[in-house]
Amino acid sequence: MSNAPFTILLALLPLIGYLILLGVIRVIGRPLVTTGARDIAALGIAISGLVAVGPAELFFPAAAASAFGPYVWVSLALFYFLCVLLVALTSKPRLVAYGRSAQEIYEPLLKAAQTLDAAATGDPGRLQISMPTANVRLRIDGQPGADYAQIFAFEPNLTPHFWSQLQAHLREQVATSPRPRNLHGYAMLITAACLVAFLAWQSLGREELVVEGFRNWLWR
Repeated sequence: MSNAPFTILLALLPLIGYLILLGVIRVIGRPLVTTGARDIAALGIAISGLVAVGPAELFFPAAAASAFGPYVWVSLALFYFLCVLLVALTSKPRLVAYGRSAQEIYEPLLKAAQTLDAAATGDPGRLQISMPTANVRLRIDGQPGADYAQIFAFEPNLTPHFWSQLQAHLREQVATSPRPRNLHGYAMLITAACLVAFLAWQSLGREELVVEGFRNWLWR
């Protein structure tokens, strides 16, 4: 039980940071356009605390900890980082837009595609864009009512340079697009505030237990 306050703190702090970041992005109305690899990396950081108190505890190498002490956590952190990096690098290339739905990202994406290929045309019904000169076809995926969209290409072997150019032009177009009213950001900030209040309730006045939990967690 002495580890409980620290365990809760460790599990929730990265997740709270993730919720605050995305909540602020949605509230101010400025969309975030990033790559799929960075999106996976950010999610990996957000759940790192849950992994530390879950799978890392379940499969903790006690024998190695008795020999190397707290330095075993460096190896576990490096292993987790490499796993997240592997998933990010082997995932299908895509762009991710936070703060805009699939329908709202269509027009900015069409303008960005036309910047790269003047002959680009779009199909708003299917949320698809064709770039005949570049021989590229794009599609937008997103759930109805969600202010989150993903942009994929039908072609599997597009160069990183193409994705980098498309991302840069899409950011320019989205920045000048109308800012829709977004309630998802407030919901995320309220959730983060509730988690912060829960952490404060668990930790305030129990600082000794937090320190003791940290020592017990670090030294096995």
